[in-house]
Amino acid sequence: MVLHADEMATVWIVRGGDRDRLVKTFLDEGAVGIAYPDFPDGATVDRSKAIKLLGGGLEPSKAVEAEAALFLSFVRRISVADVVLLPDHRAGGFAAGVVTGDYQFREELPAERNRHRRPVDWRRRLPFTELPERLSHLSRPRHDLTDVPDGRLRSLALQCCRGEIGEDPFDRPAGAAPVPRARRSSGTRAPAKPKAPTRAERRCANCLITKPEDLFEDGGDFCQDCQ
Repeated sequence: MVLHADEMATVWIVRGGDRDRLVKTFLDEGAVGIAYPDFPDGATVDRSKAIKLLGGGLEPSKAVEAEAALFLSFVRRISVADVVLLPDHRAGGFAAGVVTGDYQFREELPAERNRHRRPVDWRRRLPFTELPERLSHLSRPRHDLTDVPDGRLRSLALQCCRGEIGEDPFDRPAGAAPVPRARRSSGTRAPAKPKAPTRAERRCANCLITKPEDLFEDGGDFCQDCQ
């Protein structure tokens, strides 16, 4: 039986790891996940324990508290029939799917494969070009998990999940490298442009304007315009 997305579903954007390295894994396995390699089963973690694990026993900062809240959102706030959007830069869009089950801790997986999981039924792919300009930044989310309370995005995501728009999320270009999050220097720099030669200047004692020195005859204090 196909699970339909809730019409008032929360839309979650979940990154597929650094440089999209886990996008294919998530698609193939019908899941999304977040890293938190030092965390045990999320069912055993409350806010204070999450903060302690992240902060190493130090006084918690706002950044640590935000990270703890993000983890607990993945474990507790995502609901069955919510919608997940997985950025897939190789394919130029979001894989859109419906959450089909509860949080799972996949202890048998290596930490680099994001053991904290949610099962997802992938439906379609929403091209980045379909996003309104005001939402274009969502193609490169800053965090591993983000909930986006935007009506237009929900409408597009629901249409994808119903198969009304979008493309097959499993039909991905082969061999193309994922788009990096930020451009970095390749180590080979373009040659610097030569600087334009500078001209010696002097200040006229009469008009008090600084002008090229060749406008002053025989080393005088007055420019040609004032002579």
